[in-house]
Amino acid sequence: MKRLPAPLIINFVGFQLLWAAAVFGGAREMSWPSWTVLAVMLAGQWWFDPRWSKNVAMLLWGLVLCLLLEPIWLSSGLLAYTGWQHPWLAPAWIWALWLGFAVSFHYSLNWLCGRPLLGAAFGAIGGVFSVTMGMRLGAASAPLEWLPIAITYGVVWAVAVPLLAYAAQLTGEKEHHHA
Repeated sequence: MKRLPAPLIINFVGFQLLWAAAVFGGAREMSWPSWTVLAVMLAGQWWFDPRWSKNVAMLLWGLVLCLLLEPIWLSSGLLAYTGWQHPWLAPAWIWALWLGFAVSFHYSLNWLCGRPLLGAAFGAIGGVFSVTMGMRLGAASAPLEWLPIAITYGVVWAVAVPLLAYAAQLTGEKEHHHA
């Protein structure tokens, strides 16, 4: 039986904790819990997997996508984060989620790489589930009701997940075989 590598386990558990810290913290207008969990998750991954340069590229992908995609639902009034009034930038706890999610494509979400249709389905369903749970837990609200944000999230995440999976393929280190 094959053992799971420590970075994979750290990432999987770390991202679950990150999501909880971000959403529960966001509901209380606190970002530090998500950034603390993200820092521990990244440090743990990098401790056991010193090829950290592949993760830096994914962190940049997370930053860019957060910057480009969050305004879709914020500026249109589809989604409002608790205690947050800026229409073009997401609160800090959302940034932590984007970074943690993006880097996960080298670890626990690596199974989506090379599977764009599965990634699209996973993104659509997972995105709607995540935003719905975040709203139910008080981190956000849907001023224009649930259906418009659910449709928008589903479509956007159906594109974002395969894009991140492809980025992980591009930024992943190739195996080097020496003769």
